[in-house]
Amino acid sequence: MFSVKMYFQAPETLPLLDVLQQLFPESSKNSLRSWIEHGRVNVGENVAKRAAQMVPKGSQIIIGPKRTPLEDDLRVVYEDESLVVVEKPEGLLSVATEYRDKRTAHAILKRRFHRPRVYPVHRLDRETSGVMVFAYTQEAREGLEKQFEEHSIEREYRAVIRGSINPTKGTLRSYLREDAAFFVHTTSEDYGQLAITHYETLEKRGDRTLLRLTLETGRKNQVRVQLSEAGHPIIGDDKYGEPERKAKRLFLHALHLGFRHPQTGKFMRFTSSCPF
Repeated sequence: MFSVKMYFQAPETLPLLDVLQQLFPESSKNSLRSWIEHGRVNVGENVAKRAAQMVPKGSQIIIGPKRTPLEDDLRVVYEDESLVVVEKPEGLLSVATEYRDKRTAHAILKRRFHRPRVYPVHRLDRETSGVMVFAYTQEAREGLEKQFEEHSIEREYRAVIRGSINPTKGTLRSYLREDAAFFVHTTSEDYGQLAITHYETLEKRGDRTLLRLTLETGRKNQVRVQLSEAGHPIIGDDKYGEPERKAKRLFLHALHLGFRHPQTGKFMRFTSSCPF
């Protein structure tokens, strides 16, 4: 299973425990000490050993993953009273639809934490793995949704495509619309929603290519449709590409998610290792 790390900078020169208290005011001192004791905290490249060690202002603080497995390999990596960040495995729906079953990340969170309100603020396709966030309060939901609307959310993906895309770095821009058969395709500006994806080639793998993708918008099936229509479908995409028996999954992973906490205003970044 992949893992998620959070990256921060020390706001001022203080003992490590005090720095963590500033970064995570919603967490108790005992919880923060346990992070250090379990080797979850790095200062720069070094694993922190002592809560009292001095940390210079501007030092990079890296918090390793909290591995809390739930049902169906869904894992909680961060949680407070306002929101929860999870790693969704490939094959699990984000939320239920009218036409799909109720085995979803959303339903698992509601059952596990017995909360009357767990608000989805974005989705990952069932076939896509990676990091995503849910809100616990209406205030958090509205704050996160506003950031998505303003495109201030950081979203980075990894994908393996067929062939070599040319140029090796660029932007895919199109207007997308879902038809009556739930198939998304390019249409005119008058009928579709603008979708923008930036891409960069990272590695060639024979007749395949590993891409870095950053999303400026978040339309349904956006990356899958745009790459397919560019002539380079994502490996394992049975819907928008060609069925491939050797592909055990869709080679698309939500690697990085960054947003400003709607309650504290602190910018939080979560990075998940790529499983392919």
